[in-house]
Amino acid sequence: MLSSCGKFIIYYAGEADIQHPIIPRSDPEVKKITSYIPDTKHPGAIPIKYVRINFHIMQKSDGSGSFDEASGKKFCREMVEQSNNRWANNVKMNLPENNTTEVLPINIRVVLQKDPITGQDAIYFHKDDSLCFWNRSLKKGYASLSDQTVIKKYSVGGDSIINIFFMEHDPDSLNSLTYGDPTLSGISFGGSIKLFSMHLQSTLVKYRDDGTPFTHDTNFLSKLMNHELGHSLGLNHTWNWDDGCDDTPKNPGCWSVTGKAPCDGVVSNNMMDYNSSQQAVTPCQIGKMQYYLAKEEDGARKYIIPDWCEYHAFNRVVITKNENVVWSGMRDLLGDIEIRSGATLTIRSIVSLPEQAKIIVKPGGKLIIDDGIITNRCGDKWDGIQLWRDKKTNEIGIVEIANKGSIEQMVHYQPIVIDIIDTH
Repeated sequence: MLSSCGKFIIYYAGEADIQHPIIPRSDPEVKKITSYIPDTKHPGAIPIKYVRINFHIMQKSDGSGSFDEASGKKFCREMVEQSNNRWANNVKMNLPENNTTEVLPINIRVVLQKDPITGQDAIYFHKDDSLCFWNRSLKKGYASLSDQTVIKKYSVGGDSIINIFFMEHDPDSLNSLTYGDPTLSGISFGGSIKLFSMHLQSTLVKYRDDGTPFTHDTNFLSKLMNHELGHSLGLNHTWNWDDGCDDTPKNPGCWSVTGKAPCDGVVSNNMMDYNSSQQAVTPCQIGKMQYYLAKEEDGARKYIIPDWCEYHAFNRVVITKNENVVWSGMRDLLGDIEIRSGATLTIRSIVSLPEQAKIIVKPGGKLIIDDGIITNRCGDKWDGIQLWRDKKTNEIGIVEIANKGSIEQMVHYQPIVIDIIDTH
């Protein structure tokens, strides 16, 4: 039988432990979408982001014209559930045919907020004859697609919450022979969204080809909400122009297979196309949303719950032997980083660690801060860098800083021995 054991001295790194090698400066990649595509080997490096939302249901002054309070609250809660079910279940892209596009987790969820006064779910009902309806024929004015009067009047917490408004088609317009079908539609203004015809589509009885009746449920209707949320998180339509992602091919924009060209073959199932599925999200699209959620300015960071300010002991990111990992995009971690023997982690962007979190660099492991910053973005201090030294071989973890890299908001920045352990 063979056995091995070792004795390790663990201490916090000080300035004397930091090496400053000359490393050729590389082009900054902090704005590259590829820097934010999730790494399935290290899921904790891009943890789930929780987006705050609330709902507004527009009614006529007598309370008619849309959901009543009981059905409206039930509908909104189900929409949250179905929205998150879609975020949690990404599927393979249909296009291009025979593609090898990877299916990655979409680390985004929506959270229905509580009203700050009542403490109840933030589902609001507004009786307003002037602002309750939409008329798609209008180019401007209260009932037009792009008008934001209803948002400016009724939005709650718009500096940190995405406000979602449910509005119906104008009943008078629906009686017009030239208006057309009361189809679903929506528009995103970033921090607010207007969704049209949700009540009608959830209650209007339709018939399948075999004659059986149905109404659209929240599983179906949540597709539109997620599509518009995609816009709020930085995504564009994909079918007829360049959306900035090579893995979202242009397509004819077919809702479903009709048997007639150009909709007689495989149709798109991407969330940002108009199709009957809207379930697939590509790696590039995920990267774009994560970048938009990481940006301090001109992004969607203000709409997410800052859970990275709290220490989560079980959310450690571990870089294992023979791995050479580079983080070029901004990261908000929930727990510790552990760099094991023979592993290297290079940081070329802002990495935020919560209060109490630490970086562990074991003997033979290496941390390189190359034009990056390790800090705490919550106004607190993170614990520090723990170096492990093998008492027998004297091998120690290595920390290097180059190209104006820096360490900020750290509690321990001096060589203090904190433990001596034996491993078997």
